[in-house]
Amino acid sequence: MNILTFDIEDLWVYDHYKIGNKEDYIPRLDSYLNQILDLLDERGFKATFFCLGIMAERYPEVIKLIADRGHQIGCHSYGHQFLSDVSREEFEEDTCKAISILENIAGNKVTAYRAPAFSISEKNKWALEVLAQNGILFDCSIFPAIRSFGGFPSYNTDRPAIVKYNGITMKEFPISLTDMLGKRIAYSGGGYFRLFPYSKINKIINRSDYVMTYFHLRDFDKEQERKTKLVDGENLILRYFKNYYGLNSCFSKFEKLIRENEFVSLERADTMIDWNKTDIINV
Repeated sequence: MNILTFDIEDLWVYDHYKIGNKEDYIPRLDSYLNQILDLLDERGFKATFFCLGIMAERYPEVIKLIADRGHQIGCHSYGHQFLSDVSREEFEEDTCKAISILENIAGNKVTAYRAPAFSISEKNKWALEVLAQNGILFDCSIFPAIRSFGGFPSYNTDRPAIVKYNGITMKEFPISLTDMLGKRIAYSGGGYFRLFPYSKINKIINRSDYVMTYFHLRDFDKEQERKTKLVDGENLILRYFKNYYGLNSCFSKFEKLIRENEFVSLERADTMIDWNKTDIINV
């Protein structure tokens, strides 16, 4: 199954990091979102949109639009803090606040969660218990390999599984990975989707029986303001390449992907799985 998900945070990201002027970027981001929703209607697909609580608070019309078009609203935290940077108590407050905001706007129960930067790891697996206590049934936060934000290399599968921790169970949909350039790479969204040719990505998807995507509006916005000021001695060329390479063709690549493949939401994927036959992973 190919699961179609989006991380809806970009209006807040542009605000927070001062990426251009609102009168310019809000119409652009709205346009991309509407084009996506129209394309999904055309193909008859539903998707899961993991939304940031603080963005929903500032732009509730965005969440309402997505929900009114029949798509699943998931939680992407309130303030987009990586779990490596917060305590359990802070995470509990963040999660409860975000879910409450999203449910009040969408009018539906929020049962799916994705941590910013897939940042649930061995060091903060207590987050799964917090999510279960807040009514989350499906988690999409685990990156089952080593990465710069931690990852979860001891989670030994990149397929859906039942996770058990401290008496709770959770249906886990980890990010799907592929071997490329000597690394385990999340190819199905973000920077790697911009970086690699469509033919390569589509080939991986066609030979896979589980694909978890994660798209952002910012990765489609070829007119966004490019930041060229160095921060903390970073490599400007590397930062520019990472943030902006492939922007000009990314949306057309995305459109082609949607037109040439079948996709389902997380809710629909749940009904397609025989959970009695999946792995059970104790973390």
